[in-house]
Amino acid sequence: AVHNECIRNDEFVLIGRGIYALKEWGYKVGTVKNIILDVLKDGKARSRDEILSKVKAQRLVKDVTIILNLKDNDIKRVGRDQYALAKKK
Repeated sequence: AVHNECIRNDEFVLIGRGIYALKEWGYKVGTVKNIILDVLKDGKARSRDEILSKVKAQRLVKDVTIILNLKDNDIKRVGRDQYALAKKK
């Protein structure tokens, strides 16, 4: 019941398994992939460690969850442990 109320209320953001935070605390809505895309939106390549730290500031997830999301088609590897947004066709 608590989960359903938190999901319905736009003031809360799911940041981990059963863990919620308020948007006013600076947490962004979206999935881990959305957070990664937000980190990379300026077009600059970022190191894996930098991406991990920025995503972990927004979500309470394991490193492997973030690394698996880096294999998405919207994200490309541009060097040794460097990632950037993939070009849209």
